[in-house]
Amino acid sequence: MGKLYGIGVGPGDPELLTLKAHRVLNEADVIFCPEKETGAGSFAFDIIKGLLENTEAKIVNLVYPMHYHGAQLREMWKQNAGCIAEHLSGERTGAFITLGDPAVYSTFMYTLPYIEAAGVEVEVVPGITSFCAAADSMKMPLVAWNEDLVVAPVRKNSSEDLGRVLREHDNVVLMKPSTDPEALLRALEENHLEDRFVLITKTGTGEERLVTDFEDLKKYDIPYLSTVIIKKQGRQ
Repeated sequence: MGKLYGIGVGPGDPELLTLKAHRVLNEADVIFCPEKETGAGSFAFDIIKGLLENTEAKIVNLVYPMHYHGAQLREMWKQNAGCIAEHLSGERTGAFITLGDPAVYSTFMYTLPYIEAAGVEVEVVPGITSFCAAADSMKMPLVAWNEDLVVAPVRKNSSEDLGRVLREHDNVVLMKPSTDPEALLRALEENHLEDRFVLITKTGTGEERLVTDFEDLKKYDIPYLSTVIIKKQGRQ
């Protein structure tokens, strides 16, 4: 059985790909690309396609639906792991690309246990997260001195939970804010943090957008590839 690399390709800028990731991608026999539905395409592949020098690598798209139906998802993860194992028979090398870093809400980590159960050796290559890239581009420290930081998702009907997180921590990164924009707005307003946030969309791409005005946020249709950073001490 061959070997699979789980590769974080960063948030959007191809130049943020690590040297190791670049080398592995150009040595791989097969590159596995997640997409939300058949034919939808892979944003992760769009990031790295211009850096591929190995024209003989096979590109395999794997469907990862955007829902939370547990049994269906687990079956899909198992099927995808079987597909990966099949392609890597005979000591072939594969690269599974995923946005940001594989350890942060990635499709790769959901499938990892099933891949290893199929007998495939796995190595994970780190990538740059969207919130680190966004904070660095703004010259804004995520944490300083004795401040703390929490990373949490925005879930449906979660304004109360978000409010508690905002009250208990100095700095907060909210992933997947498009899941419930109203909960985000309510939590910010109720905790008087209307001027303490920044929303970043499609970091590192030509479509990157920053939203720092609360009135603009209320009117903005937040896309999926978005991150919110909230600092109680204010943006610097």
